[in-house]
Amino acid sequence: MPHNHHNIAPSVRNSNPSLPSDHGTPREPAPLFRPTDSIRTPQAETALFLQKPSTFSASQHVDFGLPPPTPSMHSMHDGFQPQMSMAGISPSNQLGPGLQTGPGAQEYYGQSQQQSVRSPGMNVAQGQTQISSDQDLPPYDLLYALVDLYFKHINTWCPILHRKSTLDSLFGPSTLDDTDKVLLHAIVAATLRYSTDPRLTEEKRRHYHHVSKQRVLLYGMENSSVKALQALVILALDLCGSSNGPPGWNIMALITRSVVQLGLAVESNSLSVSPNYASIYTLRAMVLPEPKDFIEEESRRRLFWMIYLLDRYATIATAFDFALNDKEIDRTLPCRDDLWIKNQKVETRWFHTQDRPPGTPDHDMNKPENLGAFSYYIEILGILSKIHEFLKQPVDIGALGDVEQWQLRYKELDNSLASWKFGLPGEYGNMAKLFQPGGSKTLNCAWVMLHATYHTAVIRLHSSAAYPTTRSPIFTPSYSASQRCLGAVENIAALGEFVVQNGMLNKLGPPFAFTLWVAARLLLVHGSTVEHKLAPQIAFLVDTLRDMGRYWPVAGRYCQLLQRVLDEHSDSERAVGQTGERITPSSVKILADMRRTAFDLDFLISRQPRHLAGAPSRRPSVTPARTPAPNELEYLDVFDFFNVPRLPFSHEASSGPPNSSEMNSDNAGANNENGGMNNGNNASNEFNITNFMVDASSDWLFKQPN
Repeated sequence: MPHNHHNIAPSVRNSNPSLPSDHGTPREPAPLFRPTDSIRTPQAETALFLQKPSTFSASQHVDFGLPPPTPSMHSMHDGFQPQMSMAGISPSNQLGPGLQTGPGAQEYYGQSQQQSVRSPGMNVAQGQTQISSDQDLPPYDLLYALVDLYFKHINTWCPILHRKSTLDSLFGPSTLDDTDKVLLHAIVAATLRYSTDPRLTEEKRRHYHHVSKQRVLLYGMENSSVKALQALVILALDLCGSSNGPPGWNIMALITRSVVQLGLAVESNSLSVSPNYASIYTLRAMVLPEPKDFIEEESRRRLFWMIYLLDRYATIATAFDFALNDKEIDRTLPCRDDLWIKNQKVETRWFHTQDRPPGTPDHDMNKPENLGAFSYYIEILGILSKIHEFLKQPVDIGALGDVEQWQLRYKELDNSLASWKFGLPGEYGNMAKLFQPGGSKTLNCAWVMLHATYHTAVIRLHSSAAYPTTRSPIFTPSYSASQRCLGAVENIAALGEFVVQNGMLNKLGPPFAFTLWVAARLLLVHGSTVEHKLAPQIAFLVDTLRDMGRYWPVAGRYCQLLQRVLDEHSDSERAVGQTGERITPSSVKILADMRRTAFDLDFLISRQPRHLAGAPSRRPSVTPARTPAPNELEYLDVFDFFNVPRLPFSHEASSGPPNSSEMNSDNAGANNENGGMNNGNNASNEFNITNFMVDASSDWLFKQPN
């Protein structure tokens, strides 16, 4: 494994201390680590598996080397390498090339010299001694501060740990076992990004992060327990928040299988555990002991739902299937936070999947008074999951029966969104609370995420009808759907302004960044089709993503991609102004070219290799004559989310690029006059992407009264 250290995060001195926080988020640090404190750096380790002595456990531990990413659509154009970038571990405003990870797996540093510290006002000398004896963990007082930062900045949107129980377990007088240490390592890896403690030099940040990540991964591979899974989930937040690449995919594959195998995907009284008519297939072995109290029972339930949440966010931006299938889920919703905190056992309604619709005899209990924002957040994710499943199914836009079936399912999902929103209690469903005096004192991060996810689902569904990349006389764009999308973007912008003004941005994570990313891209698509100009809200969305990038590199990556598109758009506008030529109305052309390039690349990268019986044969010349340019791959990042509807394979051949000319070096690129569309089929697709002048009175989605 090569030794690459050029991707080092900026110093904590460059962090922006102005982001407001009511929890005393660390301010500008004092001078950095004293020069007398040394760090021992080992020689380069070139073996893929390297055994290291450690006080962590009796066994020796494997130093994982992640394999190179597969040349898939995502790993090619995201530029993500196996080892995650450390840019997010230290707060920074720098969003240049340093946001992209370096090539290969980075080797970090050896064990730091142990420092003698005092307990932070706690008379738990035994626990302090245990933690201090583990040189791979930060000093005791810094470790306590990192756990505190976890509850202030991460548990706010990932509410899986009960604060009092966790602190008692980790810092109380009882003996720390291996699972407690693993949980501490996970918290360290995820929370270093929020600390500006002057002792945390860049070297020590990398060392603590690397060691903690390896401890959690190894223990999670070799052990199966609730705490081991909690640690893996917290580490997954760190990895998925740093890139959309293989490190996050790999750990998600592990935890989505582990949660099912532990029996956490079902309630203990689920019929899948105790069916009326037992069979070898339906009986599940409940490997976990009974929870000792409601805090532990609800913690397990929330652990499952957080894995469900991560799986949904990791998948909805792709055409893949969910790792957690609805058929495996038979769970009730999480309860209100205050009931969990007080260890007050309550019942909540069951989560309704496609396999277990409302009204199932054993699932008819409701009790909405026990539900909180996190409960409704999970419900709207369920609807978003159904939208994803719907959109990835191909539709024959030339067959009336197929189009009518598609439109029927579309309207069913639209009704599901509307009825769910209408059924929310006033305290959760009324977005006007954002603008009421004192709203910041009553609204929490789960409330913000529930509304952000609802509007993301609206965009995901209605953009398929508003801005289709292919159409036919019976499959036409819907003006009403585009208005639904714009309304959702306005609401997301209002949420973002509330979050920024009330100092909540550093208490939200990558799921909120994803919603901002979706909203900003919708404005780009709308500006390239219907409006023929860019909406001003996009600047705010990009700036907010830039601020989130101080902590979560994936948000910085979103910002970087959007900024490049906006810069290229501005350059095009200036060039048009200087020459006086304006071939297409307003500034639509550059965005339309980008979207058309993304459409072509989606065809070439993700569909071209497939060969099915009876399908038209592909000539060797279909393969691109050159590797797509980085800017073209970035267009795919930006626009592919809106490449709908998906067509059956036989129609892809006619709607996609029919020969290699569309990707040759002479006519490819964002400013190509014809976008590489050189025949009748492609000309029609150019019309699909650029011409969105529709008659609102003949809208198929919402028939206008005569």
